[in-house]
Amino acid sequence: VFMGQNRGGKRGWNSSGRQRPTVDNSFLGRFNRINPFALVAAATILISGYSLIIKPYLEWRADLKVRADEREKEEAEKARAGYSDEEVAKFPFAQKTVVFVLGGPGSGKGTNSAKLVDDFGFVHLSAGDLLREEQKRPVSQYGELIGHYIREGLIVPHEITIGLLRNAMMDHPESDRFLIDGFPRNLVQAKAFEDTVCKAQKVLYFECPESVMLERLLDRGKTSGRTDDNIESIKKRFRTYVNDSKPVIDEFAKEGKVMTVSCQGSVDGVYQSTHKQVAALLETLDKQREEEAKKKKN
Repeated sequence: VFMGQNRGGKRGWNSSGRQRPTVDNSFLGRFNRINPFALVAAATILISGYSLIIKPYLEWRADLKVRADEREKEEAEKARAGYSDEEVAKFPFAQKTVVFVLGGPGSGKGTNSAKLVDDFGFVHLSAGDLLREEQKRPVSQYGELIGHYIREGLIVPHEITIGLLRNAMMDHPESDRFLIDGFPRNLVQAKAFEDTVCKAQKVLYFECPESVMLERLLDRGKTSGRTDDNIESIKKRFRTYVNDSKPVIDEFAKEGKVMTVSCQGSVDGVYQSTHKQVAALLETLDKQREEEAKKKKN
């Protein structure tokens, strides 16, 4: 009887005096005692439930999010563009005075353009500033692409840049004078702008030695916060300027459209030369328009 009770162990004796089989109550032991057909059935139910209910639900939620994001982007792009094809076609681009402001990085394009705005009422459009603003716009479809091109010192595809410049011009319908700073940066951009927007009357070219530009850019980089004001990006920008942008200036020079200003001198001295040439240009253009107006009347 004593051995039959054996209450402390898993092995004992039954009433007939035979030894009971050992029972393994561990997790693995219990798992092994489960009917394999029941396991298959349970797995089948779980898989079917996931495939028929959970998976379609998750896909539906993901699809809703994608559609919502796409709608948000479309609305943001429409708000950004703000102009229909009909409005673009009606805008009098050809009647505007457009001056391209070119020169190497750090040659003084932005500094002198700001002064020309005050003295002559130009609207100053910086291609670089417009691209950086677009890059920072949270829903921009071009932000990442623009950032890559800027960091590598490369030229952003002209379709993007020209679209931003065109919209910026249309944001100022009251103005007849535009300074477009840092554009075009290659001959492809120049031709595309003339074909889709308008021709520039002149190119204001700031001629500056590379050593001077490098010193200015490194000094500016201490406070500008620009991702391209570092020695690696600057060297890439110099190469791009020499290979792609300088030929644009040479091409416009063949047409007699370039006004050259030397940047070697004082800030005031450089601007005096700039002011003189721009004033002469505007005077010439005003006379031409007066003569054209008289011819139309006659």
